[in-house]
Amino acid sequence: MTDLTQNLPPLFGRLIDQMVRAKEWLLAIGCLIMAGTFFLVVIFRYGFNEDLFAYEEWLLIICFWMYFIGAAIGTHDKTHVNADLLSYVIKDPKWAWLRTGLVGTIELVVALALTYWSVLMLVDEIASYPRWRTTIALGIPFFVPRLAMLFGFGFMSFYSLLHLIVLIKNGPRAQKSIEGQDT
Repeated sequence: MTDLTQNLPPLFGRLIDQMVRAKEWLLAIGCLIMAGTFFLVVIFRYGFNEDLFAYEEWLLIICFWMYFIGAAIGTHDKTHVNADLLSYVIKDPKWAWLRTGLVGTIELVVALALTYWSVLMLVDEIASYPRWRTTIALGIPFFVPRLAMLFGFGFMSFYSLLHLIVLIKNGPRAQKSIEGQDT
């Protein structure tokens, strides 16, 4: 179990870990598809003087999904880009706990706002059916990459909420042991 799920009820923690593992598998499959596609592009282009038809369109969709799945995993693992220098300055566990709580609350509010806007974007996309926008060559609806945004922001919100719950549950005394992992 990860650091987050160790502080959750065991059954719920295992479910969260399985969801993260599924996302990691999706990332791995996406990487393989991208590598395979680029391999085929080279073979077609330099071996047969042909072009692989509209490969950019499906790769763009895969890139969207990989980006937002990776963002969700980064939020779960607390490995996303962070420019927080205060964690190095604040040594008092209570103040460090308050700072972490404030940062976590802001992160949750922003993630929830982005999730809400993703829902609005998808609702607008669905409302335009059957004339919804699609890619030029393959006709892939824009709904597909926009669904990736909702998926990613939704899981980022969920994991941010879990981190905040665990932080509040553990209290300021546990902040000292978490401090090294939070930076």
